[in-house]
Amino acid sequence: MAKNQAVFNFADQWLEILLKAQLPNAAIMDDEFEWQCQDLHFDQPTIDLDDAFPIERPLTSLEGFKKIIEKINDQVMLGHAIYWQWQYWQDHPADSQKAWLVLALQRLKKLAIGSVDSPFVFHGVIAHMELISKTSEDTKAVVQWLKIGRNGKAALQIMDDQYETLVKQNENLKGFQLNVFLEQLADYFRQHHSFKSSNAENEWQLTLIATDGRKYQTRGYWLTDAELGELSQKLRGIWPGDAKLWLFDGLVHAEKINQLTIRYHRQAKLYQMDAGPFYLDYHEKITLDRNNQELIYQKWLSDSCKMEYRYHITEAIDALLDELQTPNFLAYVNGNADDVVYDPDDQRSYSIEIQSADNQTRIINGSFDKQGLPVDFPKLAMQIEEFLELYDGNELLDPALYHHQWRRPGQYIYCDVSFEDGGRTYCYRTEDEQLAEGDLVSVPVGHDNHPAIGRIERIQIVDRKHVPYPLKKTKLIIGPYQSDAE
Repeated sequence: MAKNQAVFNFADQWLEILLKAQLPNAAIMDDEFEWQCQDLHFDQPTIDLDDAFPIERPLTSLEGFKKIIEKINDQVMLGHAIYWQWQYWQDHPADSQKAWLVLALQRLKKLAIGSVDSPFVFHGVIAHMELISKTSEDTKAVVQWLKIGRNGKAALQIMDDQYETLVKQNENLKGFQLNVFLEQLADYFRQHHSFKSSNAENEWQLTLIATDGRKYQTRGYWLTDAELGELSQKLRGIWPGDAKLWLFDGLVHAEKINQLTIRYHRQAKLYQMDAGPFYLDYHEKITLDRNNQELIYQKWLSDSCKMEYRYHITEAIDALLDELQTPNFLAYVNGNADDVVYDPDDQRSYSIEIQSADNQTRIINGSFDKQGLPVDFPKLAMQIEEFLELYDGNELLDPALYHHQWRRPGQYIYCDVSFEDGGRTYCYRTEDEQLAEGDLVSVPVGHDNHPAIGRIERIQIVDRKHVPYPLKKTKLIIGPYQSDAE
């Protein structure tokens, strides 16, 4: 408390002097300012503000300082910056320099009275971080303990389930890239301090130590937050060692998927008019299998009603699975709020199993809805749907094919064309034997034969004696209708 009072008095005194001064003068440059700075250790070297916030460069930019001033929680670091700026102002007087000092002293007063303290949210600038990542997988290594200091010194320990060290690495990280990462990490934990579990068996524990010595600790679980996943990827990008870091998401690289299995289950109590309830127990399952080069789509309505569609397409299955191979594939689930209201009579759930080429298995499950599914599930569903559409044609059951009739010499193709649903039809001729009932076509209309869009309602193949409309008066269809998009 005594030190905070001394800092408050310092900031209050020199803020008053500064606000009254127009330019530097002897009163401001006297020894008292320097002595007070020395008593408070503001003259001692510490982390440079421009290093702590490398994007905004607050020490040399007033606008940059304004953007980050509320993030500063270290009195000594801010005091040192004030000491440095005050000396600079003596030799380079400028309105922007004075404005910078006013803001800094006001912030220092606020810190001195402790108005920014919160035990739950990180404040300040990161001086040191420790991250412990743990997995419950049946592997020899189960713990990674990573320590990083702002000076770039980093140490990684990989341990077994008895916390015996298996691997130990010491690295030096690059200054600017590390400073950017630490500020982005600090900014994240200034806003987030509570994490939901999607996989409680694999977790991380984080300790952040600010430059003022205060310690912040929190914990969470792998694959619960996309922004933490992005921060994990950024740290992997600057990590010089060969170890595969688990960090916040447990994803060390893009998985090469050998098999992907998606299961859907719906249990519903349904009602019919004038009848009692009946119970639906419906399943769907899609399996993508690289080894067998197959996609299998199965549906079950009951034990006596099952369907299966099997697509064996060499190389196409490889291409589809490779397209899904991204570092954060199905990694993040937002999760429903604790007080969400489900329909007890209609419940939908899912399970997704991913088997990678290195024999690792990852399972995601939950309620089949927007918040319960992985955030990128819609993209996955669209990719599978587009794949199935490529092979979805059924020529055997196509009416256009089994109604098709070949012409004999001297016969003509007449089409009844309508211009609105249920509207009158008009006769047109065509030489295009590929046209079918239901096709949209472009036809000439009126005395000027301007094109219009019509729909073929019926096709007849007739000889000259049986034409439904005089041959010479019957106009020819221009061709199949094509939209501007096509």
